[in-house]
Amino acid sequence: MESPAIDDFHRAVRPFLLISQLFSLFPLGGLYGRTLQDIRFRWFGPGTVYSFYFFLSGLLTLVAHIYYSLTVETLGTSEISNIIYYVLNLSGAIVLLAIAARWRTIMEKWRSLEENFLHPPYAERRFWSLKRVVAAIGSTMVVLAFVEDTLHVASVYYTNLQYFKRCDNSTPFWTLFYQREHPKFFHYLPYSLPAVLLLELTHKIFLYVWTFMDLFIIFVALGLARRYEQFYRHAAQYKGRHVMGPVWQRLRLDYGRISSLVAYMEGIMAPIIVCTTASDLYFIFYQMYNAFQFSASLISELYFKFSLAFLIFRTLVMLLIASNIHVASLRPLDILRSVPMSCWTIDVQRFTQELLSGRNCLSGHGFFFLNRSVILAMAGTLITYELVMLKEVNPSSEKSDFCDGVKRLY
Repeated sequence: MESPAIDDFHRAVRPFLLISQLFSLFPLGGLYGRTLQDIRFRWFGPGTVYSFYFFLSGLLTLVAHIYYSLTVETLGTSEISNIIYYVLNLSGAIVLLAIAARWRTIMEKWRSLEENFLHPPYAERRFWSLKRVVAAIGSTMVVLAFVEDTLHVASVYYTNLQYFKRCDNSTPFWTLFYQREHPKFFHYLPYSLPAVLLLELTHKIFLYVWTFMDLFIIFVALGLARRYEQFYRHAAQYKGRHVMGPVWQRLRLDYGRISSLVAYMEGIMAPIIVCTTASDLYFIFYQMYNAFQFSASLISELYFKFSLAFLIFRTLVMLLIASNIHVASLRPLDILRSVPMSCWTIDVQRFTQELLSGRNCLSGHGFFFLNRSVILAMAGTLITYELVMLKEVNPSSEKSDFCDGVKRLY
């Protein structure tokens, strides 16, 4: 049995993996087992069946949106955005299921490479352990996502209540509410309570999947950067000192284990990074576009602004924490540059070369790398988009067409 004091990555993230099972993600058993060998994934287990329910319902939702948009409505910006939202989140959920199926193997590989950092001389007693950092950031994001969803529910409830009072009170309120909120389904299916419950469940899962994709990248990045930070704090004691060659050889090999772990996780994380960054960046653009045409009630405007701010905040946190892997991996250069010439050995030279030539960061299949430069690139793209949009977007009219159903007002 492992010591509960060990601050390993799996123990830090497993509470959120357990919560994710409520939303059809990571259908794993034995998360709180004594060893990693207790982790189980069963293709025909209840959790996996629940996951496949979501994939089926998500696929039906996507097909319904496409078919309704092509046959009943025009395929406008809003319809295209809905399709992109479902495609990217559904793809992300499938990738997360593939990771869950390999989770025990991934964690065993991770543990074998981080083992040295769970014990002296690298192990540390710090208040902000990896487990506490993950819990603080993860809880904050989940609470903010819950607040966003609560504001969304309040917004659409108020909007539909106004429509019911001002435009159409011949239909029962809740029937009108869901027919307006899910027209792509109730255009073909009769309104019923089971259909509403299934649609609401699918909708909530989609919302959590979107948030969890960012969270999962954050968790992995925290775990990887923490090991580089531990290495640096231990190696800093040799800065400027006359140290023999075996010490640098040991440090170089330990550093290589972290770099091997980063390279291993880069291959696993690449698909989810592509889905997440594409989704976040597109919807930041889309929400900013809507910001120039938005006209609504106070509560709807509050939801819209909070949603946009939360999306930007979540994306920025993900990029900053992920880019910290690369920053932390380069910090030992300060120590190596202070090595006295009398202690300069082939191991110090090789270690320096590995630091300078290594690419220790996560990436989206090599198309882009999650380092500090990508944040500047995205910021530049957003500013350019804003300038173009200011010239092209026409302000929307007031609520005169509210009863025509053209303005959703949220």
